[in-house]
Amino acid sequence: MTKTLGAPIVVREAVPRKAGLRRGDQVEFRVSGRVITIMPKAKRVVEAKDTLTAEEVKAVRRGEEQLRRGESVSWRDVKDALAR
Repeated sequence: MTKTLGAPIVVREAVPRKAGLRRGDQVEFRVSGRVITIMPKAKRVVEAKDTLTAEEVKAVRRGEEQLRRGESVSWRDVKDALAR
């Protein structure tokens, strides 16, 4: 989830550079008590075997619509629908 603060956080240019970050890299914030740690967000590597088929995409979209309407289905029903 992305949240916007009332004011931007300004970090000196040298800090992300020393951490190996580049313009456009995404980061995540971790909070422990009053300490905030800024970590590079892991880049997701997509492989061909990870790609959904057209039918799987439709099933996912149907599920997203059901969730938006407040409906839910069991994991068993989802697996059965994908197996068809």
